[in-house]
Amino acid sequence: MYGYIARRLVQLVFVLIGVSIITFLIMFLIPGNPAYLLAGKNATPQRVAEISVELGLNKPIYVQYGRFVDRLVHGNFGESYQFERPVRQMLQSAIPNTAQLAVAAVLIELLGIPLGIYSALRQYTIWDSTLTTTALIIWGIPVFVLAVFMQYVFGVYLGILPFYGTGGSTFLWVIPADWNNLSHLILPAVTLGIIEVAYISYMQRASMLEVIRSDYVRTARAKGLPERSVILKHSLKNAVIPVLTIAGIDLGALMGGAILTETVFSRYGVGLMVYNAINARDLPVVVGGVLFATFVYVIANLVVDLAYAYIDPRIRYE
Repeated sequence: MYGYIARRLVQLVFVLIGVSIITFLIMFLIPGNPAYLLAGKNATPQRVAEISVELGLNKPIYVQYGRFVDRLVHGNFGESYQFERPVRQMLQSAIPNTAQLAVAAVLIELLGIPLGIYSALRQYTIWDSTLTTTALIIWGIPVFVLAVFMQYVFGVYLGILPFYGTGGSTFLWVIPADWNNLSHLILPAVTLGIIEVAYISYMQRASMLEVIRSDYVRTARAKGLPERSVILKHSLKNAVIPVLTIAGIDLGALMGGAILTETVFSRYGVGLMVYNAINARDLPVVVGGVLFATFVYVIANLVVDLAYAYIDPRIRYE
């Protein structure tokens, strides 16, 4: 087990290096010079050249990348071109909002587990058909379309919830400490979570149907075990493994920043920070945000893999 974890952590280093190289290349291929954006519309070529020299943008890409890696080794992501703030500070201020949104969305999507189980146990009934059809419809809605719809209905038309920004205070980063914080969280979290509820329920239904038709479940029923025991003790653990994978990966992906959701709801977080940095060609912020997202995603995958061994003792990582 420990050898497996060590190998995965070594792989993480190479993944981060590869992602940083690709991000650097993409940002250099995108048209536009950060120096022009920072200098302003009426800036002279001399002023643009001065800014390029100050930021080191006049150096070849391999030189700039080498400087970035040198800073990164010392725990320094660099400084934002646009705001002249350390990228580490910007990440520290953005991560709590993104973490709160990610955790809330994943908790909402886990509602798909009991819905999927119920649908599987009531296969071909009106309830099964209704839940499956509804899940497929919701699953097909793009997240930004649902976000705009939620904003209009609950924020503009009904006026019962704020539909942009963040507010209030939190406890332990993710727990709302007042109604102001909770009210700003509801719409973006539900927007992200409800689509995944549909997907999770559909996957859980398919997994549960496969498990309850297996030989060992039929044997458990033949022994006269109560149906409740057959479902909870013999079926659920195996049926929930694929869903655990989805939920764990979703948490990792959302921690990296739900760019569309944070942008539509103007909710400051890692996603919105990276989106604004891309528009401003703010390379240190983009690379810092992407590396953070990659790190969290890989660690989330590792945690999910290790959780398999706990849920299913047959799985071992030798």
